[in-house]
This record gives sequence, C-alpha cells and structure tokens, in this order.
Amino acid sequence: MLEDGPALGVVGISAFDERIYHEVLACPGITVRELVMRSGESSGRIQTSLSRLRAKGLISRLWGRSPRWSATNPGSAIRSLVRGMQSNLDRLTDTADQLEAAFRTAGQESEGGHFEVLAGPEEQARGYVRLQQEAKEEVLTFDMPPYVLDYHNPLQTGLLRSGVRYRTIYVPEAFEHAGALDEVGNLVVAGEEARVLPELPFKMAVVDRRQAVLPLHMGPPLTHGVLIRGSTMVVALVELFERLWREALPMRPHSALPAPAPQPPTGPARTDLQERPEQQKWPGQQERAGQQERAERQEQWADLSPDHRRLLALLAAGLKDDAIARQLGTSPRSLRRRLRELLDDLNAETRFQAGAQATRRGLV
Repeated sequence: MLEDGPALGVVGISAFDERIYHEVLACPGITVRELVMRSGESSGRIQTSLSRLRAKGLISRLWGRSPRWSATNPGSAIRSLVRGMQSNLDRLTDTADQLEAAFRTAGQESEGGHFEVLAGPEEQARGYVRLQQEAKEEVLTFDMPPYVLDYHNPLQTGLLRSGVRYRTIYVPEAFEHAGALDEVGNLVVAGEEARVLPELPFKMAVVDRRQAVLPLHMGPPLTHGVLIRGSTMVVALVELFERLWREALPMRPHSALPAPAPQPPTGPARTDLQERPEQQKWPGQQERAGQQERAERQEQWADLSPDHRRLLALLAAGLKDDAIARQLGTSPRSLRRRLRELLDDLNAETRFQAGAQATRRGLV
C-alpha cells in the first residue's frame, strides 16, 4: 500500500484484494487460517479474494496438506496486467472511432440537421476556425464579449482578400479594449461590413447560411458551445441577423464619415408613403439631388476637426466615457473637455442635442 492509498486500482484490484495481496507478498507460503488471523476477516471472504488475485496472476497456490499461497514476481505480473489493460483501451479507442463516424454520418444525413457540442474554450476556438476555413461566400457574426480565448480573428483578413464576405454587428462593449475601434477600422478597410447596435441577444457566427456556431450560455467563462449544420435553426439565425442588420448603425473605418442609416428593404410601397406626383423626380434629377446631398454632407463634416470626428464616431457607436477615453488614449478629464468642445462645434448643450445636430447635418 502506498502512503496515499491503494495503488493497484488502475488495473482492477480492489483495496481489500490489494491488502490481502500485500499480506501474501510479505509472508510467502501463508495459509488461509493465518490470513484470517492477521486480517480479522472471514475465511470465505479471504478465499474469494485469493481466487481473484490468482486469476490476475499475482499469486500462486502451493499444494500440500494445508494449501499455502505465495506471490509471483510482482514486476512481471503487474506489467502483464498493464499490457492487457492497454490492449483493452486500444480496442475501446477503435470502437469509439467507429461509433463517432457512425454518429457524424447519421447527423449529416438527418433531416433535422447535425448538432455538435464543443466542450471547453480550446474546442470552441477550433470549431470557429474550422467553420471559417470552410466558408466560400459569407460569414455573418454577432460580435460581443465575453470572448472564448481572444477577440482577435487572425483568419478574417485573409478570407476577405479571397472574396469571402464578412458582415458583423457589434455591441459597444466590443470596443472597450484599447485599440478595438482601430482594429475594426482596419477590417472595414479590408472589406468587412460593420454595424453597431446597443445590444445583441447572444454571440454567433453563421457561415454560408448552412452552418453556425454559438455558445450554449453567455456567462463567463464560455465553457460550452454548439456547432449546427444543415438545420432549420440556422435558417432562423440568418433571419434574425438580417432583421437586426437592417436596424443597426453602419460604421466607417477610423474617423471617416459614418455611413448613412440603413434603408428599409425594397418591396411594394404603401400608398400613404408614396411620393406625391409633384415630388417625384426623373432618374437624372434623383442622381443629381443625391450627389448634391452627399457633397453638402461632406462639407458639413469637414467643419469638424479630426479629433472631433473620431469622438463623434465613438459616441455614435454607443461607448461609455471610460471606454471612449481608453480608445483615445486620454484621461476622463481630458475627454470631458473634448466633449464640451464637440458640443460647442455642434451648437448643442447635451449629448442628445449633439446627436440630433449630427443627424440633421448627416454626420451619422
């Protein structure tokens, strides 16, 4: 027996049998009667234990008028047990591989889709990487903390260059770590289409509208996720994304002019929303009017300094003061001074009025 308890349990030896084995090992040629006296156990229980130890090859019976028991070479006997156990484990592993293959085949062929639970941060991260590597057309993402391992996505820029479309909806909390808005700006420059909403229901990524990955809970740490393939649930997730995408505020890279608010989907116009005949314009007139409006908007935006443009973009993204200060690399006190200057430039007394002025000028 070891100081911390029985040691032979890993090869199927119970604590009682190990105790009897040590008695036989210490006293070669010991009888059952002597074992009963030394252990205080019944003769029947001792006999049963000796039979089990003999079957394991740990002891042998010496014949005589009074049968005696001795241990075999412990090193040889235990190594033989370990080899037998390893052989059983190998067979079990082969069986697991066969069962997993059958499980995946059945899941892929099932009309209800295939669901794979991802246990642990590393497996979830590998699942997300594997999903992106299979992307051919588009990746739709709800981006919000907490993150499984890191907020960086090293695959995205390369996939954007290869022609995969990325559309991402962020929440303000996604920009709270230092340099986050610059990161998103670089991704937008590379081709990502980014928008922001005050809140999202959960994290997710959908690839080619056929498969999705999302956590099973949102409380940190994210211990379990699920990979979904070919299910009506993926269709529902895509529909949810499209609805929230239409509501979200578009983002432009760095401190450039924010994009105009998303337009409602095209379709048959309601009678009460149609333009009156005198308000309708010919295509050429509409194009010239749009060009003039964009030029006026750019001229109005040019009135603001680069610092104020960036501050306005951060405000539009919904960040709180502490998060904005981290993004700008400044103190909350300096931020308050800059915010006051921005309000003065927009002729506003409050943030709400600043937002209204920015909207009126076409800045957001």
